[in-house]
Amino acid sequence: MIVSQQKNRHLLTMVALLYVAHALPLYFFNVALPAILRHQGVDIRVIGMLSLLYLPWAFKFLWASYVDNYYCAKIGKRKTWLFFTQIIVVVGLFGLGFLQFSESEIVLFLSISFLVSLASATQDIAIDGYTVEQFDKSSFGLASAMQSFGVAFGSMVGGAGTLWLYQRFDWQMATISLATTVVLISCSLWFLKDQDNPKHATNLSRASLIRLIKRPQTKWLLALIVVFRFVEAPMMAMLNPMLVDFGFSLSQIGLLFSVFGAIVGIGSALLAGVLIKYIDIVRCLILFGWLRTAVYALLCLGLLYPLLGDFLPAVGLLKTGFMSLMAISVLLILSVRYLTMTALYALFMNAANPDQAGTDFTLFVCVELLVYFIGGAMSGFLVHQFGYDKLFLWLAIGSGVSMLILPTLIKKFSVTDC
Repeated sequence: MIVSQQKNRHLLTMVALLYVAHALPLYFFNVALPAILRHQGVDIRVIGMLSLLYLPWAFKFLWASYVDNYYCAKIGKRKTWLFFTQIIVVVGLFGLGFLQFSESEIVLFLSISFLVSLASATQDIAIDGYTVEQFDKSSFGLASAMQSFGVAFGSMVGGAGTLWLYQRFDWQMATISLATTVVLISCSLWFLKDQDNPKHATNLSRASLIRLIKRPQTKWLLALIVVFRFVEAPMMAMLNPMLVDFGFSLSQIGLLFSVFGAIVGIGSALLAGVLIKYIDIVRCLILFGWLRTAVYALLCLGLLYPLLGDFLPAVGLLKTGFMSLMAISVLLILSVRYLTMTALYALFMNAANPDQAGTDFTLFVCVELLVYFIGGAMSGFLVHQFGYDKLFLWLAIGSGVSMLILPTLIKKFSVTDC
């Protein structure tokens, strides 16, 4: 028992470190780089092209089976890809640090950035596969919590941390520090035990995306992802613009999301992992979904707060109270996002076949990202047409409706031992 507990602690630590390492470049491109490029006077059209860096993350399911099938046996099934991709990420980040933002170098800059993003997305396939392979189903909740923890911490360092270094020093110091951090975390790969879990052994020979798509349960899980996640995408996409329109400064928004939001996310992920272990995945997913509905409804009520200005003369006090209420609402939304994400990813782990874990888990995540892209793309048009209050009201109602549909989809999906 003691040996088993020590092994689990080692695995949980390794998973957390691996997800921190892969989140660093992701949130560097997502949070820090657009702001830095704009500060350097780079054309807004070039900054808009940064969205192309997310293409590997949306379509990585296309080569996930190759990551499962091809590797160097002497190095290890997952270590092969982790070492290879980490080298590309580190070299790429160091290379970016020595580039300027001139027109003559911008194509090279975007090309290196795309290569780093491609390597990071491929690395994610290997990490997801390793996590599913190494843990028993009873530990998927804690494993998913470590995944969410790593992503939250990586977002804080790769996003807010890199921006702070850039403002305090310069571009080169920021990127080289980020690359050095990735190198230090990569040292943990030497302690990675890349061995098959005998409890997951089957007779399956090669990973296949087609085999996964043909599985009867797959279509129900994909439907569950769409129903459960679609209402969340417009909400997350419009939080930043809403805060700007309500008078929050950029520094306040950065502090709220990158620091306090990350801290709340870490705490929520760990809480979700514990609850999943002592309850189960499905019940936690339903519980967190209803909690999300309640928080969305709370935000809708918060948007009615300014109406009190018709009755209260203390306008300054009213504005302060409103902004505090909005900040609290945003943190609650971020909290339930990490709660639901941890439970949903634990469900993905449970549904993935351990013999092609990278392929299975990656498809589920890519569909989730696609739902986010579509919902996020629609959100601006919906706010323009209806306003924040009406959109968030419909999202709260939609979240409630999705929770009424969810039990039926779960029953169809028929996940065992959740």
